[in-house]
Formats: sequence, structure tokens, C-alpha cells
Amino acid sequence: MHYLKAYTLVASLLLLCSSIAFSQSSAKPIPGAAKGAQVLVGAIAGANYSWTSFGINSDFKGMYKVRPVFGYHFGLHTSFRVRKRFFLNTSVIYSTKGMTMEGIKDTYTTTQDLDYLKAKYNYIDMPIIYTAYFKGSFGKSSFKYSLGVGPNVSYWLGGKGTIENTDTHEFSTGVVKYKVVFKKDPFDAGENEMVVEKPTRFQLGLNFTAGLMFEPVRNHQMTLTLRYELGHSYLSRESVGSFGPTYFEQPLSIRNQGFRISLAYLIDLKVEQRKKGKSTIKKNNR
Repeated sequence: MHYLKAYTLVASLLLLCSSIAFSQSSAKPIPGAAKGAQVLVGAIAGANYSWTSFGINSDFKGMYKVRPVFGYHFGLHTSFRVRKRFFLNTSVIYSTKGMTMEGIKDTYTTTQDLDYLKAKYNYIDMPIIYTAYFKGSFGKSSFKYSLGVGPNVSYWLGGKGTIENTDTHEFSTGVVKYKVVFKKDPFDAGENEMVVEKPTRFQLGLNFTAGLMFEPVRNHQMTLTLRYELGHSYLSRESVGSFGPTYFEQPLSIRNQGFRISLAYLIDLKVEQRKKGKSTIKKNNR
């Protein structure tokens, strides 16, 4: 049921983007932007600073300290003009997210408790941001800045990490490297595996963005964007991460959060202007 809802949402968002793309011929340009700009396409890349958070009423909040980790992202970016100063920006990117988790020791410490865990998860992300551009000035210099909001659709590809606790020191090499494995019996977890029996592969979130736009040459744009991602979906609602070399089970009722800074280089396709002045009547050779 969760997969069906996710597929339906992705299909709806893609349909929305397609509809806007085909309606660009009637759009008006942003003041000061590339004249006649309709659709801009290019590459995007940048850095992530991400972590995870437990639910509001989670019992795990007092048991673990969670800290952020650095990651990266890259992919393709498209910007459709919707109205005079409003754009719909969407990307398809490969992204790494994660966190570090440390157990908080107390008088009830057992061999199942966690000393240290570091995880990096791999995703395909599709942020869809409705963005408004504004003109600003600093002294005699002018620039454009943007504010935006919109959903984020993610597909969890997998991941890897390291884990350390009493069991890993007793039965293995101390610090154990592992990879994430989906839909496998937890009792069959290998020595270097974390098994997630019932993962939430499709995950939803909400994005808030702020950015700057530059035009280095005519019909080319560079955008620098800072984005905050607030995850909505748990990594798993029904299962935990089970490790082969230890009795520890990682709680997965957690959500991704983080900041992302991106640099995109876009080229104006100028779909409408390419058609202007061109006759569809073939000239006869004389």
C-alpha cells in the first residue's frame, strides 16, 4: 500500500512537470533574466550535511546521540518558467545521506548496546521546488535571489557503514564494516550485512530553499541554492536493522534531515524563439 501511494505521487508530479513544460510558449520572461527564456536544462552538483531524527514520542531519543555526516549529490536539473517571476525547478540526482549514532551509557548497559555506528545511505532524489525570483541590489551592483518550497521524492538504493560495540570486539575485528541488504530474513544476516526486512524504499519529504542566480553569458545561468530537507517517511516502520556479528538492532523509525548546497549550470533552450521566423514552406530549387 505504501509503494502504491509513492508510485501514484511520483506519477502525478511527473505529469505536472510535463504539463508545465508544454505550456511554456505562453509564459512571460523574468525581468532581467535571459530574454525569451522558456526551459533551462543543465547539470547540478554539491555537498550534503545530513542526519536522522527519531519520532516525537520515540523511546530511543534518550538512548542515542545522533550527529551529522557530510555527503554529496549530482545529477540533472531543469527549470520551467510558470509565470512572470515564478519557476518550477526539478532535479533527478544521486545523493548520499546518513548520520553517526552513539549509545548513551547508563547502569543498564548490556552487550547489545551500541558504542558507535556510522551510516551512509544512497538515494535517487527528485526535489520539485516552486520558486519565486526577486531583484536585489548591493551598492551599485544588482543581483537576483530566490525563495522556494516543495516536496522531495526519494528512492532508497542501499548504503554502507561501520559499527562498533562489545560484541564486535568479542566476536569480530572490533570495528565492523557492513552494507545494507533489503528484504532478507534477519536470521540470515551475514557477517558484514545489516538486513532491513521491510524497508520504506520510497520516502517523502519537504524542501525549503533560498538561492542566488547569475548570468555569466547570454542564455546561460548559474544558480547557487541552499536547501533544507525535512524528511517525512521513516526508513522503516515495521522492522529494524539486524546485524550479523552482533545482537544490536538499529532502530529505523527515523527520518532523514539535512542541508544541501548546490551549484547548477543551465542552458536556455529558447524553444519558442527557435521557431520564430522559420517558414514551414520548402523553397523550390530553380
